[in-house]
Amino acid sequence: MRRVAGAVTDIALSLQVKNLPMQAHWFILDSLLLANRANREGMHANALALTRQCVEAISVIELGLCGHKDSEALLMKWEADELTPGALRKWLSENVWPIYGSGLWSEPWAEFMSKFARAIQPYAHYCSQLAKWQLRLHGELKSESTPTLLIEYSPHAYDPQKATRITLFHAIITFALARVWITQTRQKDAEFASLINRLRIALGQSKYLDGHQTDWDQQFWAFIWSRQDGTILE
Repeated sequence: MRRVAGAVTDIALSLQVKNLPMQAHWFILDSLLLANRANREGMHANALALTRQCVEAISVIELGLCGHKDSEALLMKWEADELTPGALRKWLSENVWPIYGSGLWSEPWAEFMSKFARAIQPYAHYCSQLAKWQLRLHGELKSESTPTLLIEYSPHAYDPQKATRITLFHAIITFALARVWITQTRQKDAEFASLINRLRIALGQSKYLDGHQTDWDQQFWAFIWSRQDGTILE
């Protein structure tokens, strides 16, 4: 985060827009802080809604750092609410992301970011899918008859699985920001690049993901459990 902070405070753009990427980085820092606190206190739906906002803020940071000839004009359109988040990601996928290399596994960066952003998009609003993140899944009750899942309804219903998965999403956002810094600042920091690659490999091996064929929509389902023994992944 210190590396990104240094980069966004030294952008060669006009005064009107040069601070927008810096503000976007502040927003990410504050959102992750608040989301982390909410997550620890069992407010998982609130934490996920805040996490979703971070994905769009990354795009503004990228736009400021990429050095493209159209960056300033696009930032002005974004400031005037004339550039939607989807349109901005489309522009990045065509003009910036091809140089990033692979994503979390071997897929192109554009595919990784597009699917990740699209999967978390529904949580921009309070909807039934987000409401499910307010519940705690205790697991499957052992029974000789029809298996039954026990779900708890209560304020701040802390769910260890939900807390762990949201922390995983935060780590993925941190990885994405690090890749932005490595690619866009073009600073040769082999040790840091190696560290982030180790992070990428570790994230890709999470038992909550399923390798290069991950269905990102399913990753944001509120409930995940083992079909074999009825237990919850911890």
